[in-house]
Amino acid sequence: MPAALDVPLQQSPQFARALKAFGADVASTGPVILRRSFGPLGSIAFASRATPEAVASTPVHILNGETPCPQAYRAAGFRQIITPAHIAEWDLQTADIRAALHGKWRNRLVKGEAQSLTLRERVWDGRPHDLFARSNELARKRGFSNYPARLLAAFAQENPSDAIIFEAYQNTDLIAACLVLRHGATATYQTAWANPTGYALHAPRVILWQAACRMASLGHKTFDLGVLETDRSAGLARFKLGTGAQIRQLGGTWVRLRSGR
Repeated sequence: MPAALDVPLQQSPQFARALKAFGADVASTGPVILRRSFGPLGSIAFASRATPEAVASTPVHILNGETPCPQAYRAAGFRQIITPAHIAEWDLQTADIRAALHGKWRNRLVKGEAQSLTLRERVWDGRPHDLFARSNELARKRGFSNYPARLLAAFAQENPSDAIIFEAYQNTDLIAACLVLRHGATATYQTAWANPTGYALHAPRVILWQAACRMASLGHKTFDLGVLETDRSAGLARFKLGTGAQIRQLGGTWVRLRSGR
């Protein structure tokens, strides 16, 4: 049996299937390249979280790079237009991932575990769930954007068992939830939400910990916790890094006017 691919969500075959089902114009699935029409400008091809080597001989015009290697991007004909973002990656192969938690994070997790919350884990089949309307509302308030719920639903429908929702309830009230997407050796913490009661009871920590343990048990090596926004969302960045996750720099955004073909 071949080893699971260790690729980011945006370059995974699972995401490519979801994009096609969503109706996106997928020009290539290896690497994953999308096309969009911009009227007089014609069709523009772009790729997200791809390496310069993967797209060097493709018609990609805009690239959100995966790795910080400026010379390789320039050699492939790109010029940088946006500086690199940073993501938090949680190593699930650590011998004792609980011991690797930062002290304050672990203490608050213990407090959350003592709240007698009802925890549920469900393989999501793409049907509507309160998580998405609530997380989208929260994102709008904070000035962020999420993937469309229909795209995430397509991921769940096209990749059975690879989309899992973790929930925390106080009595019968949903107080926190998160969606995790599985793709090869990596899992991605995609969407999350909690109400004020959930935050007060440390439910986001409890379900993130539950998700990490579950992903480790399923054989995933890395838990991608997403981009760190230290300026606009310092609290969320601290929350992610409190797990012991490591900061990794991505490659930035690059553009080229002529394709490699």
